[in-house]
Amino acid sequence: MTNNLTIIESKLIKCFDRPSIRIRIPRLATNKGKFPLIANWPNIYEPLNITQILAKDYNWGIRTGKQIGSYYFIVLDLDDEWAQVRLPVNRYVKSQRGIHIYCLVKELPKNSYLYDQDGQKIGDLLSLGKQAIGIGSIHSSGVKYSLKLAGKSNSNWFLKFATCQALEKYLLAKNIYLKSKNKSL
Repeated sequence: MTNNLTIIESKLIKCFDRPSIRIRIPRLATNKGKFPLIANWPNIYEPLNITQILAKDYNWGIRTGKQIGSYYFIVLDLDDEWAQVRLPVNRYVKSQRGIHIYCLVKELPKNSYLYDQDGQKIGDLLSLGKQAIGIGSIHSSGVKYSLKLAGKSNSNWFLKFATCQALEKYLLAKNIYLKSKNKSL
């Protein structure tokens, strides 16, 4: 399966190929969820590397809210048909219904829902205790999660923010609103 990854996709997933971040996800035609195969997965490490996971016909997930260097890794998971227009970035992962945008934030944000200006839910901010399906995985519909490049090819893999407030300000400028259980990041 990994031979279907592009060179750029293979380079990107290397930063996630750590037991504390990668996690096995089932690949089933009837899969109604994208849940890890390891019980207590937020606290248990994945023994297989990404190449092994894909070779065994599993999908893989990226645990969010984990540290990469001095930043926390989060995903903006936009699940509407206007996702690319709402949040135009040079690099994103195309999912079955929308896009995943990888972000690094110096502070750990809370998991939140993303809404448009009309109050319609358009996605999620995935942080601690969540996971996003990784590049090379196959959705039950047959759609492959793949890296898409727009514009200059040397753009950053991740959007970076110094604070949760800076992330929220960035999203507000794009008419994307956050709503979490605690009403703030």
